[in-house]
Amino acid sequence: MRWVIGDIHGMLTPLRGILGEIARQDPAARLLFVGDYVNRGPDSRGVIDLLLGLKNATFVRGNHDDVFQMVLSGQSYAPHLHAGDPVSAFLWFVNYGMEKTLASYDVDYLDIEWVRHHPTPNAVFKLFSAVPAAHRQFIESLVPVIEEPDIFVAHAMWGPDVLDESPSISQRLVNDGIAKHQILWGRFGVEVSRKKIWRRTGYFGHTPVEFFSPSLHGGRNQPIRLPDTVLLDTGAALSPAGRLSAVCPDTGEVIQVDRAGKVVVDGHCRQREAK
Repeated sequence: MRWVIGDIHGMLTPLRGILGEIARQDPAARLLFVGDYVNRGPDSRGVIDLLLGLKNATFVRGNHDDVFQMVLSGQSYAPHLHAGDPVSAFLWFVNYGMEKTLASYDVDYLDIEWVRHHPTPNAVFKLFSAVPAAHRQFIESLVPVIEEPDIFVAHAMWGPDVLDESPSISQRLVNDGIAKHQILWGRFGVEVSRKKIWRRTGYFGHTPVEFFSPSLHGGRNQPIRLPDTVLLDTGAALSPAGRLSAVCPDTGEVIQVDRAGKVVVDGHCRQREAK
């Protein structure tokens, strides 16, 4: 079966927990990830190391990953006004957990602070030289969307009034800069509850479910599941109450773990830790 996994943000322990529980329930699982593997949490390096070893897994690009690529290489999939070059990208996202990402690669916080106050292209380049080639290749290879006959997986949003087929999302993205930006940076608002013109169900991360009305997520930090839209960012790296979530499109089942990697059932943690 397929399992779509929400935003990880450097949270290695919950990632291990949810992968262990998925494997326990479904040894032949296919894993689809909605992006944002780095920043905020303490171990982005460990997260990417683990992901690189997975089989039967496909990875969507998140906006944090896109900014990370800009800092690493000077290129990104959907350039942002505030992150149009490595220096500006670093100065913006060092406020959103990028310093923790660097620390996971054994970069000293004093060096990070020095570059923050003396930013030059060469200084930023040297700071990020600690990121190994395999991790750079992983970030560069991330796709903007996964499309299957009955579902699609993207990081941020797809317009409720934009077709998902004929042309496909991938085809539309080729020459549509607005769509590229929206799929990585857009946010659903009240229109999330509207009926979409999509034929398939869209699975997204990016915007934490707690930003929406409790009537949509039950006030329990659960994924929001609507007939045509599923939102999976349950804030694993945002607060002690954060969770990492996975939804199975084939059965509708939800798996959640807390920040300690323990499986959450009906708002309560199992006593055993998922392996």
